Amino acid sequence: MTNAPIVSWYEGTNEKVSEVKSTVNYGTVDADSQSDTKVFYIWNNRGESEDASKMEEVVFTTRDRNGGDGSGVGNIVEAVRDNWFQVRVDSLNETAFVPVGKGGVGTQNPNGTKDLGTTGTTTNVNAATAQVWSASQPLALNTYVQPTNANGFIYKVTKAGTTDVTEPSSWVTVEGNPVFDGTVEYVAIRIEVTPNAREILGFANQTLADGSNADLAGGNFVKISVFADVPIDASAGKNLLVQRVKIA
Repeated sequence: MTNAPIVSWYEGTNEKVSEVKSTVNYGTVDADSQSDTKVFYIWNNRGESEDASKMEEVVFTTRDRNGGDGSGVGNIVEAVRDNWFQVRVDSLNETAFVPVGKGGVGTQNPNGTKDLGTTGTTTNVNAATAQVWSASQPLALNTYVQPTNANGFIYKVTKAGTTDVTEPSSWVTVEGNPVFDGTVEYVAIRIEVTPNAREILGFANQTLADGSNADLAGGNFVKISVFADVPIDASAGKNLLVQRVKIA
């Protein structure tokens, strides 16, 4: 069974030391002004040796501490109710910010959420060590093999055996499809995968603590920029804005 997604947030840089453990402080923001812009990297399965499930239908929004839209009786949170926070998805090369929160009819973003995603790709960690196919070769279960002519796929042994005297004439290039070779059976695995819209992949990766090789797991994280735009009619002249990170 594939592991559940393992979600982590990093503020400012893609380094492990920047991981967000609880809250993010935007400081005190005056009415009719904006907070500093915060940059976040949101990961699935960072640096793990086993695959995790991909995250699907991934969106960003804000909610009050009770999970509400900030308009409850006795629990008014203007930052949520009035869509103060603005989000841009940098990993999709966006240039415009979109307000999030309660949303509402007549607002710029009625549903109050922002779809997340990335154009990045994740490279399968087994590609670097997959052995090149050779004739009459005994292969153990879970061994990875690549064709003599690279085709963007590697092949995982699902039934141990011995390869044929001639290489398969047509290596399958459909993810998950089988290949038969002598007494060996493989399954096809794409080396580089880009997630679909609103997805964050969960493939195993060897991302370093300093994030210097994060591009090899580019499908496993999204990068966003966030700031708060406090209107002139805010009920307080000064507003202390603290964001608590929560994964739903």
